[in-house]
Amino acid sequence: MPSREEWLEQRKNGIGGSDSAAIIGMNPYKDNVQLWKEKCGLVEAEDISDKPYVKYGTEAEDYLRNLFALDFPQYKVEHFENESIRHPKYPFLFASLDGVLTDKETGEKGILEIKTTNILQSMQKEKWKEKIP
Repeated sequence: MPSREEWLEQRKNGIGGSDSAAIIGMNPYKDNVQLWKEKCGLVEAEDISDKPYVKYGTEAEDYLRNLFALDFPQYKVEHFENESIRHPKYPFLFASLDGVLTDKETGEKGILEIKTTNILQSMQKEKWKEKIP
């Protein structure tokens, strides 16, 4: 299993799920040109790991995975820390899964994606009205 630092370094060498919003112009914090510059090594990506909302989301994942397992006991829930899966034909495409689900009855596989959010002001509520924050 790679270390967190190795995993973060690997993320620079391809396009992951966290990059998709910037690619299609839906990330309010980064556009596709900025992302391209980062992926080409022209600029360093901002380190957001110390931001409170990022730390909260990272720390909450284990708890939320366990809550999901309690609410949906029909699934086996697994997590592989600091691991990515890469597309076999397009290895520059990768994903780091928050959870792998296996239906205990059928063996069918699925993915668990965990997100946390806070809406602290009415202005934020309007911005995300009928959207997923």
